[in-house]
This record gives sequence, C-alpha cells and structure tokens, in this order.
Amino acid sequence: MPEAAAPGLREQKKARTRTAIAAAAADLFARDEYPSVTMAQIAAASGVSDQTLYNYFPTKESLVFDRSADLEPSLTAALTGRPAGTGLADAFAGWLDQFLLGDPARRSVRSAGGMPRLVAGSDSLRRALLDVAHQSATVLAGHLARADGLTGPAALAIADGLLAVFVRAVEQLGEATDESALPGLRSQATAAIDALRPLTDARPS
Repeated sequence: MPEAAAPGLREQKKARTRTAIAAAAADLFARDEYPSVTMAQIAAASGVSDQTLYNYFPTKESLVFDRSADLEPSLTAALTGRPAGTGLADAFAGWLDQFLLGDPARRSVRSAGGMPRLVAGSDSLRRALLDVAHQSATVLAGHLARADGLTGPAALAIADGLLAVFVRAVEQLGEATDESALPGLRSQATAAIDALRPLTDARPS
C-alpha cells in the first residue's frame, strides 16, 4: 500500500542524504584540513541548504563522528545477542573487526578525511572520541548487567575496558599510512582483548 511504503521511502532518502553529506565533508576535511572547513562549505559541497545540513549534523564535530549513533547499539547487540557458549571477549573481537578493523580499516587508511585520521591529528577530536566511548560504555554496562547477570560495578568495568580497546584501536588506525600496518593493529587489539579475558569471561557467582 502506498501509505505504508511512503515512510520507508522517506527514511531511505534521509539515509542517502546523510551519507552524501558525510562523504562530502570527509572529502573537504581531506583536501583542506578539518580546522579550516566551514559548515557553509560542507553544505555547498553537499548540494543542500545550511538548514538541511544542521538538521542532520548540528556541529562540524558530529560530521566526524557520523557513525557514533551506531556504536553502542551495534556493540550491545553483538555482546548481548552472542551465541550460547561464546564469551564476551570473542563477541567483542568479532564486533571490533566488523565495525573498525576489517573493511572499515582498509577504507580508513585510504581516506585522510575519515574519523580515525582526523582524531589522530586533533586533541579536541580525541577528547570527543573519549566522550563518545564513555557514554557508550555507560549504556552498554546497563545492558550487560541485565543480560549477563553481572553486578553494576563489574558490568561497568567490563564496558570501560572494551571501549578503551576500541579507542586505542581508533587512535592507532588514525596513525596508519597504508594497509601494511593493519595486521599489526589487529594483533595489538587481540592482545588487549586477551588481557581482559579474566574479567570479561568470568561468570557471576
């Protein structure tokens, strides 16, 4: 029925517009460097009005972290919906590969305007990344406490540890200049995850 299909079509159009704006911003950040790019320039490059741009991205910083809204929900789904017998560490490793260190990492090293590269070159964006991770860890801890029967402090310690691995991986990825660095980054992330296993895979008594 047309009435039922219309909302879906609108959402698809909004998603395409959002993606196009983020891509145009990344191109400008790569060409002209993040500090010098204005929101007006991003709107013009995207072919949208200033108001439309602000409707999607209220700040220039939010354009850098355009995937931040997906971070906590996707991680929560990966951890709380993991198959029976799969530990939190292994579930997190799979999520990290999919969200950051797999195909996204290969795209990142080819893009000077992507989030990891921009974070590596900006103290303010690094602080913003820490804020995103802290907020995500707080929400994730609540889900872990309910899904895994963990106490609040234990769930928060696990969530903080996992998001710290994510932050470090973003920072290291931002410093990588080509794909030859990626196996080493994945090895370091694996080592960090393994170090957390006594905490993540301990069962509540």
